[in-house]
Amino acid sequence: MVAMIRLKELLELPIFQNFRLVAGLTGLSREVRNVDILEYEWMSRNFDVFHPDDLVLTSLFFAKDDPSLIQKSFEKLAARAVTAIAVKTVFYTEMPEDVLAFCDAHDLPLFLFDGAFMEDIIVNFNDVLKLQQSHLQSEQQIHDLLALLAPARSPYAVEAAVREINPAFQSYVTAFYLIHRRYPGSPREVAAFLARTTYKQYSGQALDNVTYRKYQNGLLVLYTSRERELPSAPEVLCQRLLSRYDTRLEEFYCGSSETLPTFRALPTAIQQSIDACQMARETEASTSYGGLGIHRLLFPMSRDETLRAIAREAVGILKAYDEKYTSNLLDTCRAYTAHHGEISKTAAALYQHPNTIRYRLKKAESLLEPVIGKEDVYEQLYFLLRLYDLGR
Repeated sequence: MVAMIRLKELLELPIFQNFRLVAGLTGLSREVRNVDILEYEWMSRNFDVFHPDDLVLTSLFFAKDDPSLIQKSFEKLAARAVTAIAVKTVFYTEMPEDVLAFCDAHDLPLFLFDGAFMEDIIVNFNDVLKLQQSHLQSEQQIHDLLALLAPARSPYAVEAAVREINPAFQSYVTAFYLIHRRYPGSPREVAAFLARTTYKQYSGQALDNVTYRKYQNGLLVLYTSRERELPSAPEVLCQRLLSRYDTRLEEFYCGSSETLPTFRALPTAIQQSIDACQMARETEASTSYGGLGIHRLLFPMSRDETLRAIAREAVGILKAYDEKYTSNLLDTCRAYTAHHGEISKTAAALYQHPNTIRYRLKKAESLLEPVIGKEDVYEQLYFLLRLYDLGR
């Protein structure tokens, strides 16, 4: 696992606040693995020191008396597939038009900046990269732990993996999984929270029995105690754990697990919290695993590849028909199950006549007969559509 950070995320760090993009806008999604300085390499012609995914900093000292050297050096850097170039405005406050055109043509982001020292930029980047590497390693630990959910798991393997995460864990665990409401597809806010846990002003807030980890795009909070009964309601407890680092629960979708034996069932607790969080995103309210009802059966089924294949087949049949005939069978089936099989409510929701809904459902039923048969059509539609949505 090699840590990298996207260029556009790197630019959000305070030390990059004076960076001004002047060319290569389309390259901002590139990743940065290293930050290096170009100053004397032009004299030695040694551009082999630069590598793909480098962010190259330079003052263009070597070109201060000859602007034609700027593009020549950039051509060599582009040939090395560097991610971006940032010029400190010591000798040049603007770039020649041919250089800007070259960077645009090669999707090579070009920045101008002032104020920041190049060495400080490198130190800041390396600190972020170390944190990213730490996140990757801890995320792999959680991934490996969840793999122990398999029926043939060894209880000794589970306990060893749990103690590797935190040897100070106590007897019972409640897991919380949180996804940021405003940025659900990005781990940025999670990374910011985890960074705060390392700040000196919060050093007295740490609890040995609690662990905070990034997992996928979410924050995993593992609370352990000697007693099975929680000191407060799960939502209240999670808010208290977050507030230690000046973070509000309202910023997140939150799912909580049951309280389970730590050294035997931590993988189960983690998966329960992830499932509950997925439901929290649908309902817009913090959700505990114990309140999932039938979804406690549906979530494990949604991870069964055989069942997922059946659900994909059914949805695929409806999608193919809709695309070919510009119809709305899939949307109608979704509305039908969402309104508990009531034709009148389905028709009202879709602004259609009830007979139109009946016709569409009959058509869907005939198309799906090879997959679901003729019996219990509503129940099977609900089941397959939910499996399809949960398994995406």
